[in-house]
Amino acid sequence: MIAININNIKKYIIFTLAIFFACVSEGENKKNIVAQVDLAYISNAELEASLPTGVTSDSKVALKRKIMEKWIEDEILYQTALKDGLTLNEIEKFMVKNYEKRLLIEKYLQKYININYRVLDQEIEDYYDKHKQEFIWNDDYVHIVHLIMENEDRTIDSEIRKSKDLINVIKNNFFDQQSTEERPIGDLGYIKLKELPAALQSRIKTTKTGSIRGPIKTDFGVHYYQLLDIQKAGTVKDLELVKDEIILRIKMQKRRAEIGKLKQDLRPNFSIQTDLSNLTQSQ
Repeated sequence: MIAININNIKKYIIFTLAIFFACVSEGENKKNIVAQVDLAYISNAELEASLPTGVTSDSKVALKRKIMEKWIEDEILYQTALKDGLTLNEIEKFMVKNYEKRLLIEKYLQKYININYRVLDQEIEDYYDKHKQEFIWNDDYVHIVHLIMENEDRTIDSEIRKSKDLINVIKNNFFDQQSTEERPIGDLGYIKLKELPAALQSRIKTTKTGSIRGPIKTDFGVHYYQLLDIQKAGTVKDLELVKDEIILRIKMQKRRAEIGKLKQDLRPNFSIQTDLSNLTQSQ
């Protein structure tokens, strides 16, 4: 019996991806070549195709260079393996072929299956009512606007005391300051209460929604916050908070249903035979 290791399957999928994106046939146009190892080469377009989504323009060139260096290393090992006479066995060839099959299936589905499903408000509400237990806060969460400064500033403090909207104060005075994980500034959305400094946690628990509090001094600096909402662990999230997730789920359901119907419609066009007795045999 042949044991198929999941990690090996992943390695072969990665190996196939490298071939799919990086290797080019002899007859293909050698335009925009960025690296070559003997007769094998990779183009800038192929590097672009290898980039993950959401890469910023500032980091794109550096990331493409890393991918190029990885391709060179892999190509050296790949060509050395070929010269050494190594080949894929039948099971490994099957895994490579199966991945190629999956790519073609996805292209076919993208061509013929609608992805712009319309989701009605009533569908969203019905889904929410039936699946409320899937939208439970797993901890105490707070929605706050937060400002942190190295030192107390009387001018800023005076402006905050006169304001009812901390985000406007931040926009007017700290527009050039970036929010970071270490020093978060602005609307933080919903975050776990216990992830905030202890001094803020104790204050927030007794703060009225909408109120602005500060200055609060901690080891990190001087804090101001405005409490927009607080949600206790075990309570159900409001519909507006999970609406986008519900829309995505409904679209996925509609896509699965459409694909299922497509499979049923196509099945009669093929001659299909099975022999279930062979399922019990060991290789």
